[in-house]
Amino acid sequence: MNRSSSTSAIILSLKPLGENNSSVTLLTPDAGIVYAVLYGGPKSRLRSLVAQWNSGKVWLYENPEKNQIKINDFEVMNYHDSFSQNLFKSYAASLAAEITIKTRCAGSAAQCHRLVSGFLDGMELCDEEQSRLGLLRFLWRYLELLGIQPNSHACCNCGKTFLDTQFAPKAVSYYNSMENSFICPDCVESGGSSQSGNMINVHFSAVQYLSALSVLSPSEARKLSIDQEVYGQIRQLVFFLIENSIDQKLNSIETGMGIL
Repeated sequence: MNRSSSTSAIILSLKPLGENNSSVTLLTPDAGIVYAVLYGGPKSRLRSLVAQWNSGKVWLYENPEKNQIKINDFEVMNYHDSFSQNLFKSYAASLAAEITIKTRCAGSAAQCHRLVSGFLDGMELCDEEQSRLGLLRFLWRYLELLGIQPNSHACCNCGKTFLDTQFAPKAVSYYNSMENSFICPDCVESGGSSQSGNMINVHFSAVQYLSALSVLSPSEARKLSIDQEVYGQIRQLVFFLIENSIDQKLNSIETGMGIL
């Protein structure tokens, strides 16, 4: 049995383990979340390489006697230095890591690794304003990975397609939590929102934006823009959907309130 292996990995977190060692949480495309031990004190070469948010190729050794996985080497391919200099990016990355760990990669290690890697690399290249939109896109796509992304293509009452229909940008639409879909402004006006306790108010332009994210390529989606009010509504909605899906509050959202 070969106990040594190598794979791509993102360093999601590090915690002290004893005086000189660290417990490391890795995201890999093969095994998903991997918990490994990094040996060595402050002067260790690996200590500077195995840093939070770094991504690259890791060499692992599995010791079945100790029921332990050890990091033998790490080749960094992407650094994310700006995360330590920008509070929003730091919290956004922590939120992505927390969701990934708590949902166990949504059951798809390879797709999760690709999604998280693209999000972190994208934030490194963007300013804070662009990164905020990047977080919305990441969370919306992660909802799809979880299999609970709401149907944003058409009204669940009348079937009217949102992308091909024109309403005033701030016309009232609703997210229907019972149907996990949206209701168009026409149906809202005609009384289609009778289950008011299950409704979340969102502007029509917010629904259109989410619908566009579902059909456009990542490069095309990055060209879309929204105003602050619509951004706030979408953020509130995707936070609600993510926390509702795992049936618990996310520490990154609770501690990052006012930052995220």
